[in-house]
Amino acid sequence: MSGEPIKAFGLVIKEMRKKRKVSQEVLSEEAGLDRTFLSQLETGRKQPSLLTIFQLAAALQTNASELFVQVEHKLREQDAH
Repeated sequence: MSGEPIKAFGLVIKEMRKKRKVSQEVLSEEAGLDRTFLSQLETGRKQPSLLTIFQLAAALQTNASELFVQVEHKLREQDAH
């Protein structure tokens, strides 16, 4: 389970961003993050800090707990396959 939660988090962020129909550039600006860093988060190459999670949640107009619910759901989906 080493990298799975990190990849699942990135997929959730990407899906939520696309659902809002915003680019990485717009989301990174709204969250106060570098666009390249956001890209690395979405692809699972970087791991977010607690502060980053809260910044992304706010920018995605949700809360951090909902992000984690979605990540857990994504992990269960991956385990089912």
